[in-house]
Parts: sequence; structure tokens; C-alpha cells
Amino acid sequence: MKKTLLFITIILFAIVFVSCDFLSTTTYLTTAQGTTLETNSEATTNTTTTNQITNTTTSQTTNATTTQTTTQTTTQATTSQSTTQVTTTEVVYDRYQTINFYSLNDFHGGTYSDIANLEEIGAFLKAEKANSENTVILSNGDIFQGAALSNYYYGRPIVDVFNNIGFDGFVIGNHEFDWGIDKITEYNDGLTENGEMDYPILAANIVYQDTQEQVENTVPYIIKEMSGVKVGIIGLIGDVINSISASRVDNIEFLDPADTIYQYAEELRVDEACDIVVVYIHNGSSINSEVANFSGNHYVDAIFNGHTHQSETASVSRSNGGLPLYYAQAGNRESSLFVGISLVYDHDQDMVTNGSVTNYEFDDIDYLSDSEIFNILNSYMTDTIYTNFVTEELTVASDYYSRYDLVEWGATVLRDYVGIDAGALNSGGFRNGIESGILTMGDMIEIYPFDNYIKTCEMTGYEFSNLYDNLSGEDVYWDQGVYKTNGTLYINGAAVVNEQIYVIGAVDYVFDKTYYDFLDGNNVTLTTYLMRDLLIEDLRNTVGNFNPDNGTSYQELFTVYDPNYYRELELSLR
Repeated sequence: MKKTLLFITIILFAIVFVSCDFLSTTTYLTTAQGTTLETNSEATTNTTTTNQITNTTTSQTTNATTTQTTTQTTTQATTSQSTTQVTTTEVVYDRYQTINFYSLNDFHGGTYSDIANLEEIGAFLKAEKANSENTVILSNGDIFQGAALSNYYYGRPIVDVFNNIGFDGFVIGNHEFDWGIDKITEYNDGLTENGEMDYPILAANIVYQDTQEQVENTVPYIIKEMSGVKVGIIGLIGDVINSISASRVDNIEFLDPADTIYQYAEELRVDEACDIVVVYIHNGSSINSEVANFSGNHYVDAIFNGHTHQSETASVSRSNGGLPLYYAQAGNRESSLFVGISLVYDHDQDMVTNGSVTNYEFDDIDYLSDSEIFNILNSYMTDTIYTNFVTEELTVASDYYSRYDLVEWGATVLRDYVGIDAGALNSGGFRNGIESGILTMGDMIEIYPFDNYIKTCEMTGYEFSNLYDNLSGEDVYWDQGVYKTNGTLYINGAAVVNEQIYVIGAVDYVFDKTYYDFLDGNNVTLTTYLMRDLLIEDLRNTVGNFNPDNGTSYQELFTVYDPNYYRELELSLR
């Protein structure tokens, strides 16, 4: 009997052991090297079927590499059995990671360096992206306004090229306001029919004055993760409001740029756990010393500048010592097309330990080509409506005339075609001079690219005399009939009378500046005339060769066209 009981007990134990082994869970640990380990763990039987996926990430640091371990757990339970599989993958990074940042600033539609150079620039940057995932590319303001092709299409060709290159962001500059900021931000409105940027628009310190909210379709910063390094990039505009026509910034406020950088650097480092913070600001390098002294959670590793068209690749020391603040700006000539900053991040020390700054000349990228970018630009350049518009011959110039030769003629055009007593214009509105020979519509758009409207006001002779004196030495020139001699101011040969009322006009860019006195006049009026259109009308009316010293060729003004009105009119007739 005892033998029988012992035999039954052994049989029952064997059955239980086999059942438990069948119901056990097998776990597989897979490393980056492919090694597989087998362990056992107990599973629980359920009466229903469930699927659960959990992802967790941890980090390990060694002297030579950084290891990121990703664990994926899948649990499946049924009424008959349960199986749990755990897979752990190690991603190993080198201790030192070089992050390459690039900036293209003040391209102005290719006014200075030729829009066709985008093919070579794009070929270089696309290759950089392809060769290393640790590559960041942003534009840094004043990208569209300038050349005929970009102006005609409101920057759309450049948007498409930047998409193709793989830009990571677009920073707002002062000339992005020239067509109204909505014309630019609609490239991020989600509507593909008007063109879309594949990258965000950055404007950290541009807010609506009434609500203090970020301007629509913009963001203050972006975050990129590369090779285990988290990079925060702030994009903003500098203290350049006086470079924008006041009518273009109605209800727009520009927050203090240094305070904005200080605030968002902390948000990126603390709330977003960024390892590196880089700033792209459309402002000259004058702000860099202040930013260099930000420390702790407000620390900035590098800064890209713009706006002043200076070729700068340097660094500024910090008051508390340590690594300097690297900075760069392109001059936007063939000797300085775009710039780059490389930062070396040490995973062991959790900080940037080295850096370098590079200026890229045309010679550095010459002979590079990219068929995709060429085809994008060519599709716009060869559009029949566009080519008919830009090839119109306006006049023939008898000689070369610089922008300083043109400015008094321009002010005289303003006076004659608007029909006022005196006109004023800034030489900066002319971006190029007029070459000897045939002058086309496309040439004229690049010579005077800005959509500046003309405003007028009434002033007494006494007020006008004070305005004239106050503008002495400024970049503002009066028409050819205004001059002062022996202390007396004249208009068209007649001495200005203190009590008499005169109608004075200027482009809105000049008129609206608060430190001038135009806004103090009476009956301030915004006309429908664009300065460039009036210049074009006078060139069309020129008999014989053009010479700005000959004054205007004024004829009664019947129609004024601007490039985009012309395009939209022609499109509607198709």
C-alpha cells in the first residue's frame, strides 16, 4: 500500500511539473551586438485576451560611448497560456558628437548674390544633410524681398527650394513685413493651394499688441534630437522696428530680444531638458556680448546674426570664463553666401566642449549642381506671364548711375506724379544702380524692390523749414526743386514763406518714422501710389536716353501697375 501511494505521488508531481513548465514565460534579451539570453519568469493565466505594448528608455554612459537602451515588452494572455517577450536594444553613440548648424541670412530674393546661386547652396546643404543626421539648417530673416522672381511670386520659389533642401526653420526678419506679415505666415496655414513650408516659422518675440499672443502660424523655438543630443533653437527678430514701415506693424509688438532669449533658454534647458541652446536672431552682433553673459539655465552655446549684412565668423568671451559664445553672419555677397557653426558635445561631461565657425564663399560651392532645385527655379523663371512681364523694355540708360545718382530723381518723380509741392525719398530704397544700356522691368524691380506707398501731409513753410533742417545728414533727399542757400529755403525757385501751406510727400518707410516730423503735419494721407510704379511710369515716358539729371518726363498718370497686380490680372484672363 505504501509503495502504491508513493508511486501515485510521484506521478502527480510529474504532471504538475510538466504543466508548470508549459505555462512558464520565456524572456529574450537582445543586445545591440545580437547576443540572446534566455531566462524564465512566471506568467498569470487570464480568461480574456489582452494585448499591451510598453516602451521605456534609459541611458548608460561609459568612458568611450553613450548607450541608450530601449525595452519593448509585449504581453499576450489567453485562457490556455500566456507568453511575455522582452526585447532590449542598445543604441551606442560616440562620446563626442559634432552638431553642424547652418544659417542663410539676408538673401533678399537673390538681389546681391543671384537667386540662381540657390542651386549651388542647396546642393551643398543637401549633401550635408545626407552625410550626417547631426545637421540643422535655418534661414535668418530678409529672405524673399528683393529680386524680380521672388517679388513676383511673393517668395514662393524660395519656399519650394527650401522644402527641397530640407530646411529646419524660417526666422522672421524686418523685410518679411514688406508685403504684410500675413503674406509670409500663410505659408504655414495648412492650405497647400497657396504654398506651404515644410518647416516652422520662428518669431519668439513677435506678438499681437492687444492679446500678447504669438503671431499666428509661428513658434518661438524648435527642438531637434540627434545622436542622443537634444538641441533647442530659438528664432527671433532684433531691435529693427525702425526698418519696417509703421503701417506694416499695426497691432504688432516686438518684445525685448535679450529678455526673450533669456526666458526661452531656461524653458528649453529646464522644461524641455535640452543639452544645447542655439539662437538665430535677425539682428547685428551688438547683442552678442549681453547673451554671452547668460549663465546657468539661461546659457546659450552659439548665436547666428543677420540684418547688418556683415560677414562675421568669430566668438565673444564670457565674463565667467569657459567656452566662448560662437557667432556668425553672412554678408550675402559671393564672398559670404552663408555661414556655419559646429559644436562638439561631450556625452560624458554633458556639455559643449569645443566649436568652430565657418564662412562659405561662392568658390567653396562652385560647380555644385542639383537638378531638382534647378527644375524648381526654372519652372517659375520660364512661366510665360512672368517672362513677358520682366522682359518689358522701359528705356535705355545713357550711362551707369548709382543709387545716390537716382535718389533726387526719384524724389522728383514722387513730387510730379503725385502733384505736390515737395517730395522726399531715402537712397536706401534703391538697392542697385542703373547700368548703361537697355533697362527692363526685371532690372527695375531689383533696383527698387520695395512696395513703399506714398504718404502726404500739409505743413506751414515754417514747419517745412524745420523738417528740412532736422533731416540734414540723414539718408533722406529732397526733389531737385528743393534747396537751401544763404539760409533761405527754396521750392522750385521761390523762397518758402513761413505762413504758407505746402503739401509734402514721402514714401511710408520715411514718413512713418517717429523721429522725423512728417507725422506732425496736418491732413496726413496714405495714397494708392507705389513708389516703384511711379519710377517705372517715368522711365516709360522717357524720350531718348535716360539721364536722372534731366528731371522727370512727367505725363498725366492714368494707370499704375505693381508686379503682383499685373500677374493676378493676367491670370484672371487665362
